[in-house]
Amino acid sequence: MQAVHAPGQVPSDERPRVLVVDDEVVICEVLRDFLSFEGFHVAVAGSGEDALELLAADPFFDVVLTDLKMPGMGGLDLMRRLERDRFDTVTVIMTGFGTVESAIEAMKHGAFDYILKPFKPEDVVRVLRRAMEKLRLTRENVALRELIGSYELSEALSSTMPLDDQLKLIVDLVRQNFGADGVSIIVEDPEHPGSYISRSGGGDTRLDVRSNAILERMIAGDAVLAHGDDVTRWLENPATAERHVHSFMAAPLKIRGATFGLVGAILGGRAANAIETARIYKNLQQTFAQTIEGFARALEAKDTYTHGHSDRVAAYARMTAEAMGMTRAEADKIQHGGLLHDVGKIGIRSADLNKPQKLTPAEYLMFKSHPVQGKRIIEPIAFLTHLVPCVYYHHEAWDGTGYPEGREAESIPIEARILAVADSYDAMTSNRPYRKALPHTIATAEFKRCAGKQFDTTVVDAFLGGIGDFREKRKAQGLVVPE
Repeated sequence: MQAVHAPGQVPSDERPRVLVVDDEVVICEVLRDFLSFEGFHVAVAGSGEDALELLAADPFFDVVLTDLKMPGMGGLDLMRRLERDRFDTVTVIMTGFGTVESAIEAMKHGAFDYILKPFKPEDVVRVLRRAMEKLRLTRENVALRELIGSYELSEALSSTMPLDDQLKLIVDLVRQNFGADGVSIIVEDPEHPGSYISRSGGGDTRLDVRSNAILERMIAGDAVLAHGDDVTRWLENPATAERHVHSFMAAPLKIRGATFGLVGAILGGRAANAIETARIYKNLQQTFAQTIEGFARALEAKDTYTHGHSDRVAAYARMTAEAMGMTRAEADKIQHGGLLHDVGKIGIRSADLNKPQKLTPAEYLMFKSHPVQGKRIIEPIAFLTHLVPCVYYHHEAWDGTGYPEGREAESIPIEARILAVADSYDAMTSNRPYRKALPHTIATAEFKRCAGKQFDTTVVDAFLGGIGDFREKRKAQGLVVPE
C-alpha cells in the first residue's frame, strides 16, 4: 500500500512511514528489519521523549507503533502529546498480557489498535496495513470536507450574505484547513483612514498583529510566513508565542486588485512543523537548482566562446515568453530552462566543443547527444523534471528535421520551441571557433527566412516583436548587445 501524504508534506519516499517506539533494543531492531523487508519506511526511538524529538525534526510518519510501558514517558502519554500537537498519524499500542486493560484504555483515547507481546511479525504487518487504510480514508474525508468548505465559501462570497458573516466564513475555513490556533481578519478603519481594526476572528489564542508592518510587506508583493523567534516580529502580543505557537502567516485581502485588509493566523504543533519543513525543503530545492546552474556555468567557464551563453538564452527566452502573453510562472519556467538547456554538454570533451574544424560524423553524433545527457542529469531530480522538455527538445525543428526525436510542429513542447529561437539567436550573434558573430540584422533576417521551416512562426513573430525594446533596455543598463 502506498502512503498518502497531506498537503505540504515532504516524505523521503512514497513507502508507508512507521515510527517504532520501544525501550527494548531487540524489539526495535526486529521490527525495523522485518517491516523494512515488507515495504515500510521505518525509524526507531528508544523512549517517548526520543520519539518526540525525532518527530520534531521529521513530523511526517503515518503510524506510530509504541510500547505502552516505558521508563519516563509511556505510550499513553506519547499518544496524548501527538493528539495535542495535531500530528497526522495513527497510533498502535504494543503491550504485554498484564496490561491489556491499559491498552484498551488507550484505544478509548484514540489508539487505533493494540498488539500483544510476544507477537508474530505478520500480525504486526496486518495491523499496520489496516491502520494505513484507516489513515487513507481519513485523509480523503478531510480533503473532501476542505473541497466542500471551499465551494461553500465561494458560494457565500458571491451571495448577498452580510460582510461580517462572509468574514466569519473565511476565519472558519482558515482554522479548519490550517489547524490554526488563532485567526484574525484586519481591515482599514472606515472612520480613521490609515489605521486598521480587527473585523473578525476566532480560535483559542488572541491574535493582535502589527498591521502596518504586515501591509508594508504585502504592498511590496510578499505574503508573510514567520517561524520560531521571527513570529514576535509580527505580533503586538509577543507573549502569544510562548503558548506553543511556532508559526505565523498572513495573506492580503483584495477587491479588484486593491488590498483592503489581511487575514492572519498563528499555528502550533503539526501545522507549524509542516510549514517549517516545507520551507526547508524549498530552500534545499533552490540550493540544488543553483548547483545544477553552477554546473552549466562551469561548462561555459572552460569555453571562452560560449561564456554567458546560458544566461543570454534564458533572457531571450523569457522576453519571448512575455511577448507571447505567457504567465509569470510560465516565463519563470522557460527562463530556468534556458539556464539549464545545455547542461548535457558536461559530458562532452572541451576540445570537441572548441574545435574550429568541421566535426567528424562521430564527433557530430556525440555533440547531438547533449540533450539526451541533459535529460538524464535532471530527470531523476523531482523538482527539476518539469524542465526536461526545455533541455531535451530545444534542438527539435518545426519541420521535423531536428533531434533527438525528430518531432515536428506542435508536437514539440512550446517551451522548447521558444528556446530553439533564443538559442539560435545567441549562437548566430556570438563568436564561435569556426566563424565570427553575425550582425543582428543578419540573424533576424535568418529567422524570417526559416520561420515555418526550422522555427515556429508564432514564436519567431513574438521574438522579433520584442527584441527591439529588449536591446534598448539592455543598452540603457550598460550591457552589450549584438551589433
